[in-house]
Amino acid sequence: MITQTVGDSIPPNTNHAVSVCLPTWEATVGYEEGDAVIVKAMTTGYPRFFIHKSVKKLCEVLSEKYAKDNETCLCFPSYSVAKRCREYVGVKVSSLENRAALPSSKVRILQLATCKPMTQEEIKFKRECKIAVVFVDKAYFRLLKEFWQHTGEIISSRLAEYVLHELFVVEKSSISLSQPHASSVHDGKETETNQDVIRDEEAFIETRFGRNLDFSFADEAKILIKKRIASKVVEKPTEEQIREDDGNTNQDNYDDNDDDDNNNNDNSDVANDGFFVQATEELLLDDTRTNVAGSTREIASTIQPEQIETVTSFLTSAVAADDNRRSLEINPEADVFLFPSGMASIFTAHRLLLNLDSLRVHRSRFNSTTPNCSGTTSPTSQPNLIGYGPPYKKTVMFGFPYTDTLSILRKFNHTYFLGNGDSSAMDELKKILQSGEQILALFIEAPSNPLLKMGDLAALRQLADIYGFYIVVDETVGGFVNIDVLPYADIVCSSLTKIFSGDSNVIAGSLVLNPKAKLYSFAQQFLIENKEYEDCLWCEDALYLERNSRDFIARTIKVNENTEHLLNNVLIPQQGKLIKKIFYPSLTSPETKENFDKVKCKTQGGYGGLFSLTFFEEGKARKFFNSLQLCKGPSLGTNFTLACPYAILAHYNELEEIAKYGVESNLVRVSVGLENKEELCRVFQHAIDIANKS
Repeated sequence: MITQTVGDSIPPNTNHAVSVCLPTWEATVGYEEGDAVIVKAMTTGYPRFFIHKSVKKLCEVLSEKYAKDNETCLCFPSYSVAKRCREYVGVKVSSLENRAALPSSKVRILQLATCKPMTQEEIKFKRECKIAVVFVDKAYFRLLKEFWQHTGEIISSRLAEYVLHELFVVEKSSISLSQPHASSVHDGKETETNQDVIRDEEAFIETRFGRNLDFSFADEAKILIKKRIASKVVEKPTEEQIREDDGNTNQDNYDDNDDDDNNNNDNSDVANDGFFVQATEELLLDDTRTNVAGSTREIASTIQPEQIETVTSFLTSAVAADDNRRSLEINPEADVFLFPSGMASIFTAHRLLLNLDSLRVHRSRFNSTTPNCSGTTSPTSQPNLIGYGPPYKKTVMFGFPYTDTLSILRKFNHTYFLGNGDSSAMDELKKILQSGEQILALFIEAPSNPLLKMGDLAALRQLADIYGFYIVVDETVGGFVNIDVLPYADIVCSSLTKIFSGDSNVIAGSLVLNPKAKLYSFAQQFLIENKEYEDCLWCEDALYLERNSRDFIARTIKVNENTEHLLNNVLIPQQGKLIKKIFYPSLTSPETKENFDKVKCKTQGGYGGLFSLTFFEEGKARKFFNSLQLCKGPSLGTNFTLACPYAILAHYNELEEIAKYGVESNLVRVSVGLENKEELCRVFQHAIDIANKS
């Protein structure tokens, strides 16, 4: 069913949908401009951008109970996440102008936990969960929202509903227990009794969870999800391919030395106080470091040089990757990590790398003064603050990415943005490296969103081995079934919300460590031994994700076929006429196709289900989009075809800037689904016909 009503969930009538209907170009513009009619109609949205009504309700209830004067709050999935949010607020407030005239930047953290199940029966529908509530003055709520959006360390709508229900039941139980009789009437109104509470509880369990959603299977569901990812994140060559390779190549091995530096972590225990665990913490952040790095383009190094380890026996990229691929064994329990969103996995990868760099920083004369980008010095009033600019190494964003990846790199540290993501960007990268500057890591999408460009991962791996930086690949758009990027990466991140789930009703992410990478030892120590990784994927979301992903391989193959058919039969013939350019890994450019083919899986791999179109005339782009009889809204990788005017939706306030990287304001992005091929062709041909009418 396709909804055409502004603000309806996509899919329709889905309480936990991760997309929302913006059926026309004008509605999308209205949403971005804050049009009151459009905003009021929004019933849901993508969870990191639009705070779900259940999360809002939970925050309202907690604000009413615990907020001080002029305070507001936002909920996060753990105390550690809340502390990171508090740190972010402090850093950003310290950089504001006219700070003396602003309200107090005090941040309070309230911890809550629901009861553990007490019986075997309760295990099926009860689970202890802990959340942390961050309170700030209302003037700083936008900073809480920024942290929520950029980091993806969020609570899901299902978790919010569960906590609301538990809080509701506890409060009603307290009221009813204080009443001595089974039923009573006060002022002509009947009060709720113990029996009412029991009935409410039974109705909630029956209608909310259902008999087929058993919480006791959640841990097993997570194991199954990890195994599915581990089985597809690296493609094992067939015996025939191995024999062919062995007959044509003479392979050497090189030694990967593991880092064994240690990083300390402190954990805060919370005492149990009745049903809910409660603890508050206040911190006045007036002394937060004020030197927050902006985005700088100069190549001059701000990092003192250290010895660079080079590969003594350098292999050609293809042979090295094949050799690495054969020996890669992914342990689902030790190497695959699940998150409440894809962005949370990218944020964690970035945090991991910054913590690795902190070992270098702490070895330096960090406690005195540190040069910054301008050549001056700044006091380090908070030596435990990790990231947020010098003296930490810069990262590199290679290619034009999804907006929040770049926000993480810019707002939590500093970065070089090589937005073209092609051979010219490679030349820029080499210039930076050859200047003597050491970079910490390179982040890249495979391929990029929305221009479907593919960088040369083999060449980047060569540079990483020579110059000592790390590579983080976001393979969301390509997908586990289509591309094999782990041999070239230290870390592979993915949004499981997309094609892995497909049903557009759950948000989650994953991070996979390359066990052959030099980063692996430190990553294991940081995430597992130091307990910096927390499993914040709510059990209900895991159950839905496991169920949704059982056929993700077959769905991916079907989407590949549908997309190729649609492009070949309808859209490619329009290129140079109505359509100015089609962006797709096999069509974007010969360079992109060559780079994609290097990592495309040999057995089931295709070019994916995402493409973008630009038009010669924006008016015709609008007509085309408005005439598409499809679901229209944010997200991608859904089982149904989904379209949006991407530049308008994601970059409305920076259209001139993104045009420098080839992202035109009239760009329409399409994520192809599982519909009948011929029906898809009919829908797109109809939109083309309407757009071509004068």
